[in-house]
Amino acid sequence: MNNLYYLIFLSLLILTLNVYLKKKNFLISETGDNHQIFTSNTKIPLTGGILIYFGVFFNFSENILLLSTLTLLLILGIFSDLKILKSAKKRFTSQIILVISYIYFVDITINDTRLDFLDNFLEINIFNYLFVTFCILIVINGSNFLDGLNTIILGYYLIVVFVLLFLNSNNIIEINYLSIENYLYVLIIAYFLNLFNFLYLGDSGSYILGFIFSLLLIDIYNSNDYLSPFFIILLLWYPCFENLFSIIRKTKFNVSALEPDTNHFHQLVFHYLKIKMNFKIIYLNVITANLINFYNLLIFCLSLNYVNHTKIQIGLILLNLMIYTVIYFKLFVFRYKKI
Repeated sequence: MNNLYYLIFLSLLILTLNVYLKKKNFLISETGDNHQIFTSNTKIPLTGGILIYFGVFFNFSENILLLSTLTLLLILGIFSDLKILKSAKKRFTSQIILVISYIYFVDITINDTRLDFLDNFLEINIFNYLFVTFCILIVINGSNFLDGLNTIILGYYLIVVFVLLFLNSNNIIEINYLSIENYLYVLIIAYFLNLFNFLYLGDSGSYILGFIFSLLLIDIYNSNDYLSPFFIILLLWYPCFENLFSIIRKTKFNVSALEPDTNHFHQLVFHYLKIKMNFKIIYLNVITANLINFYNLLIFCLSLNYVNHTKIQIGLILLNLMIYTVIYFKLFVFRYKKI
């Protein structure tokens, strides 16, 4: 309960800070970039990362290395939001250095993927560190790509938290890494502040969420032999595939994979609904996010009956990839069919 009181107090401080930032037009969402104004025409402070950082601060207060890494990710994200660090390559290089340094010094590894050929490579420490770093970077940047609609990324990770709480309450897994309830409170508060346009996550928020949820799920998997590793992959399939699909898509069109655009899946869904439905943008923004998250909720609920069945989890992942790809191309053709 003390954590909840602290988070409420923190939220009030953030709201007060937001009033000041809006007056000074500092750390505000509308910077003129197409991807920022595509689904919203309002100026909102990008303080979601600050809220989440200080919201989970006490979870890591005794872990200096983790707290330092999160602090640097927060600063990196804020520099990106302020356009102080404009180069996508420099931001990505900074992410690589931060993540691989943390993975190496903490010795975080994944030793059982239930794929023999990959497990043989993972016996080599340096390969294992690089593999874990690659996985985390995919989630971090996938989360950043998704953060284009109100509540989409916060809602997605809220669903993941509810899934973990369900498994824990039914004694299917043991959560012994961090206080998952604190995540729940932080995400709920951030969700509603984002829902009503009091704040946006910004790059800092998506970086931190992607990083801490990657660590959380890796730890849960390593601590619970009963789980299939592909159940963990399923929980993160959307940000991961959004990132990988975007890299392939942009490479095909000779566009930098690191630069933002307005052709992500959620943006195409938003555009379709905008044409088909006579709603204000602010409502379509949230409707689109919740439609996508509702689909993920259904998939996760279905997966809960088979958390240790690798083949079923792989089947669900493949089903998601197929549905995503088919819908994506239909929406892409719909958007550009008149051009």
